[in-house]
Amino acid sequence: MKDNKCFDVIIIGGGPAGIAAGLTLNSRNVSTVIVEANQDINKKLGECIPPNAYPLFQKMGLETLLTNEKHHLYYGNKSAWGNDLFQEKIFLFEKHNKGILLNRDFFENQMRDVSIQNQMNWLIGYTLHTIEKEGTITKVVLKSKANTMTLFCNYIIDATGRKASVCRKIGIEKKELDQLTSLNFKYKIKKPIPFFVYTASFENGWIYVSPSEESSITVMIFTDLDLIPSKDEEKNFILDTINNSQLAQEVFQSTLADEDIYDLKTRVANTTYLDKPYGENWVAIGDAAYSFDPLSSYGITSALAAGYYGGHALANTILKEEQALDVYHYIMENAFNNYKIQLQEQYTLENRWINSIFWKRRV
Repeated sequence: MKDNKCFDVIIIGGGPAGIAAGLTLNSRNVSTVIVEANQDINKKLGECIPPNAYPLFQKMGLETLLTNEKHHLYYGNKSAWGNDLFQEKIFLFEKHNKGILLNRDFFENQMRDVSIQNQMNWLIGYTLHTIEKEGTITKVVLKSKANTMTLFCNYIIDATGRKASVCRKIGIEKKELDQLTSLNFKYKIKKPIPFFVYTASFENGWIYVSPSEESSITVMIFTDLDLIPSKDEEKNFILDTINNSQLAQEVFQSTLADEDIYDLKTRVANTTYLDKPYGENWVAIGDAAYSFDPLSSYGITSALAAGYYGGHALANTILKEEQALDVYHYIMENAFNNYKIQLQEQYTLENRWINSIFWKRRV
């Protein structure tokens, strides 16, 4: 980065939402810098990109990233939800007839490479320390292990994900709709499984399975935080949940073994939102503004969309279009309200465990 200290926009967070906003602002000739705390991409499990997400990637000029061999095509979903039988949805007859099982770490590196090719400014290894308003300008103090840096901007974008670091610094808290949490892990398999995404409900939650590599699959068990057992009992909980589900025969074709589970992590997966995703000198995008239940498959697609629309809204605001951020708010809030309706409808389809704590909270 050059010795600039003043920017139109400072983006805190260099994930997909932050980069999407940066690319959008850069295309509008808005001076921007992305601040990212981590030198390396944080390791993340893969994510499925449904066929209906293709138009967004095309609109952003990112569709060629999905053709890399590190990502895999998948051709449909199989779901045991509301009964014991797997229902199959094939993408063959849809306009975009295949989905993508994303190698998430590789995709984020691809996004960084695209931003660098577009000569975008980055500050890597710095975290947000303070934000202060000085008249119409915002003073942003950043810290690394060795340095302190002060920058100035007209607007700051919160692209820090669920932790919403910028919002917290200025005293704005997100609201939570639930306490959904996931146990994520990789599982060694003896032979590859078909390239489908599998979901199945169980008494206190639901399970997601997708192929990731020839020798392993990605598994996520979703339940509420207060229903997850202690660390000592987690593997027993996993084995009991999977081995008593329809997935044991449909996907694993045998009972799970403790020694084949690895990279086990617990992740927050609940629905959260801001009443208003912008203020006088700030805008929140991606999970910092609205985070979604993974059942919706919004994930990275929503992050990119928020970066794209939020970036254009800020560019228009800088050009003195007074209602631009209101329009951004309307677009994102409308999408969020539709999501809540569809999520409720999906959970309501499961009525086998009407006395279960998990399902009572959702139906």
